[in-house]
Amino acid sequence: MEEQSRDLTIEIQRLETLCTEMLQNVKPSEEHGFHMQCINRVPPNIRENNPKAYTPQIVSIGPYHHKANNSFEPMEEHKLKYLKGFLNRTQLPIREFVVKIKELEEDIRLCYTNPMKFNRDDFLKMILVDACFIIELFLRMFEYNDWKQDPLFVKPWIQVHIQHDLILLENQLPFFVLEQLYNLTGMGQNFLDITFKYFRNMSLGNVCPEKSPKHFTDFLRSSAISSSKLDLENPDKYFREVKQLYSASQLKEAGLKFKASTDEGLLDLTYLKKGVLTMPILNIYDGTEIIFRNIMAYEQCQLLDEITFTQYVAILDFLINTEKDVNLLVDKKIIVNWTGDSTKVVTMINNLSSDLMLPYFHQHYFSLCNSLNDFYENPRNKYKAIFVHEYFNTPWKIASTTAAIMLIFLTFIQAVCSIVSIFYGN
Repeated sequence: MEEQSRDLTIEIQRLETLCTEMLQNVKPSEEHGFHMQCINRVPPNIRENNPKAYTPQIVSIGPYHHKANNSFEPMEEHKLKYLKGFLNRTQLPIREFVVKIKELEEDIRLCYTNPMKFNRDDFLKMILVDACFIIELFLRMFEYNDWKQDPLFVKPWIQVHIQHDLILLENQLPFFVLEQLYNLTGMGQNFLDITFKYFRNMSLGNVCPEKSPKHFTDFLRSSAISSSKLDLENPDKYFREVKQLYSASQLKEAGLKFKASTDEGLLDLTYLKKGVLTMPILNIYDGTEIIFRNIMAYEQCQLLDEITFTQYVAILDFLINTEKDVNLLVDKKIIVNWTGDSTKVVTMINNLSSDLMLPYFHQHYFSLCNSLNDFYENPRNKYKAIFVHEYFNTPWKIASTTAAIMLIFLTFIQAVCSIVSIFYGN
């Protein structure tokens, strides 16, 4: 019995030692800089809907896709050339940038939510090369005439792919790295303004954010929110979920008017009491899905209390169910369909919210959806919608209904004429 007790004590001590060793280098989440995490791997359930929308095509930035496939090798050579060009431009020794990267190492690592299998030297070298590549790329973009022989500027499609790759959530560097390395050069212009100019053609807003973003994905989201006149970031104004909203064509049949607004931010959907829904102009082209998906993935991973952009897309999803809805919004100049295919737009919008956690809606959006539903369900508007749907929703029905009305009218005229004839005949 005593021997069994001794064996049990030894077993407990051994297990205790193993557990202690296992936890030796582990910090509690509250001590691990959890609040700094901002660059995520897209969750599998979201990624599987369109993996290509989250995966860089020609240039990898940061650790998640570094040397993931051979297609990135040509750009790795260009990165080194751009690093050399950046050093020539600044006339600063590379040591100054190395020292700064070294100072920032711990904060940089804390920004990535997933484990990284890099030794210290390889990790810091990768961050330095990628950061200087991006800064030099941005600067050359505004000196285009001086770089006509640069292979990255000769073919426009390369620049388009680079831009799209740079906004992917998994393909990011912390913005403070770019900002601090740029500030070392002593160049006068604010790097946030340079970023805004570079992404201007694909930006979702017309206002540059006042404070530095976490990264480029966050920058596009922040620009859209900064351009809004609504108080969409106030978590105290979030209400309940919206379970339904009638489609654009249904609302039109009920008498709702749609109006494009040109002086408001993309997110500023507004319902006017006179039965008018104003919507900012939305340009939809082949890269729109990439931008929308990555911003929404970022919100799902980081900002569950502030899923502002996802709310906007959810309302679009309610409004657009068929090609008829798209064509209606195109006719009203609310949607500019650069794809030329209404079906493609319907598919894109309807698939964006798949497998996403839909949020409670902000007070403004919640009120807007309720107002639109109330407008449609108003008996007068509802019966009008039913009448239009039953008798005027296709050319054949319009023709047959019109013919029937004319026939009834002519029959009525004939009856009146007969009565008048009889009356005067007597």
